[in-house]
Amino acid sequence: MAKVNLDSFELVLPLESEGYDPTADIEETIDQICKNYFPATQTSSLCDELTGFKRRLKRSRDKNDLQAYSATITEFNALVKSSLADSTIQTTLDNLRNLPLPLVERIINQTYSRTISPQVQLLKQYENGTDNVYGELLPRFVHDIFFETELRSDHIFVDLGSGVGNVVLQAALETGCEAWGIEQMANPTRLGAAQLAEFEARCKRWGLRPGKVTLLQGNFLGSDEIDKVLKRADVVLVNNQAFTPALNEKLILKFLDLKEGAQIVSLKSFVPDKWEIKTRSLDDVRNVLSVTRKEYGTRSVSWTDEAGDWFIAIKDSRNLEAFQKKMMRRGGN
Repeated sequence: MAKVNLDSFELVLPLESEGYDPTADIEETIDQICKNYFPATQTSSLCDELTGFKRRLKRSRDKNDLQAYSATITEFNALVKSSLADSTIQTTLDNLRNLPLPLVERIINQTYSRTISPQVQLLKQYENGTDNVYGELLPRFVHDIFFETELRSDHIFVDLGSGVGNVVLQAALETGCEAWGIEQMANPTRLGAAQLAEFEARCKRWGLRPGKVTLLQGNFLGSDEIDKVLKRADVVLVNNQAFTPALNEKLILKFLDLKEGAQIVSLKSFVPDKWEIKTRSLDDVRNVLSVTRKEYGTRSVSWTDEAGDWFIAIKDSRNLEAFQKKMMRRGGN
């Protein structure tokens, strides 16, 4: 864990109901610090539903009592400073083995609201019906993907078509893995670079060391750097929900060089239902992909509130090898 640095906020209310809300940011940030940066012996009192910091702040805000609100923040800041001085917080972070999803969401949302949200209209500048359609997987769905693929700190994660890098950043933060992303469209790439810079600075303020992040601009079908990383990758994500069939066919060829056991996560399956290995197509990469269908819940993706399917394809050559041995035995007879 890195050294914790203090953050600052402007104590103002938003002019628009859907705009950035500093008070909500303050209260959620303090709540996550209370829950995760102090030992359990302190957490219960700090988060008490009647006397805890978050509750006191909300009560002051509801009463429009700025003086009480500011006094509570001053008290909290004093607690943090003293707990930093006596290493209470550092010891707690050093003993933290995994990051709870609410803490991950807080950091990801802070990063996004400061870099992407003010320019989010740029992400809507794309042509429908093409491969370059923008859409985001939301943090709780992404968390499920990491859980199902058992992504770990010693793994390599690759997002093909990474947009502004949300999933790549979450992978590095939540699991500590080495995380790569590549995006072709200029606006998401530019915003992604800004978000990465903010992410790295924000992680330092939270006292956390995420895994190494690399965001590239380019076509994932023709990137030598991505080709090299794919050979080492443990989990590859492809949000191919809007990809044309032609692009999916080209993309599947990239999986030939994946190592055995590598997992491919997609929104559309790369292997048709009831796929069978046939002698005339032994070199087809789909022969070594074992696919499992999953379901994501409502409010998991940016383009719809409805639930949907997603898929994990594991590179597993055993079925193909068994088929080939069977054919050899038949030939020998």
